[in-house]
Amino acid sequence: MATTKKNGAANAAQETLESAAAAQKKTIEDAVQAGTEAFAKSYEQFYTTAREQMDKAQKSAMENLDQLTDVSRENAEAFVVSGNIFAKGFEIVGKEFAAYAEKTIEANMAAAQKLGAIKNPQEFMDLQTELAKAAYDDFVAESAKLQDLSVKVSNEAAQPLNERLNKAVETFSKTVAA
Repeated sequence: MATTKKNGAANAAQETLESAAAAQKKTIEDAVQAGTEAFAKSYEQFYTTAREQMDKAQKSAMENLDQLTDVSRENAEAFVVSGNIFAKGFEIVGKEFAAYAEKTIEANMAAAQKLGAIKNPQEFMDLQTELAKAAYDDFVAESAKLQDLSVKVSNEAAQPLNERLNKAVETFSKTVAA
């Protein structure tokens, strides 16, 4: 009968850990998704603004077709550079997320072993509290790390576009003023 209670407690603990791990994974995935969506929205807004500015500038610069061709080529190059930075950056984010997921699985397996060695309900409660706190602290730290990394990637990817936009506006302002 004591074995049944022990197995029941271990099974309940295992189910609790699996549920917590699934919830953590979903929350991290949601956080990464939210960061990706925020970047995509910012990128789209930037692109729209840049495109509007370029359209205005191009109307004024039709007289100098060679200059316009160079600007268009440089714009395309800036978009390629930005896209490459974005892709490489989110590859790093993906690897970081995968490493965290692997670390979480390993922690859950270790927790399951600890739970299997429990001898009484008080030990179970103490260990459960300890495991939940550790999982929460780890999740918060990893979420902050992923968010910081996503923001860094977004800023780095936007930099070539910002530089290009500033140069294009400057170039076409001179053309219009001339």
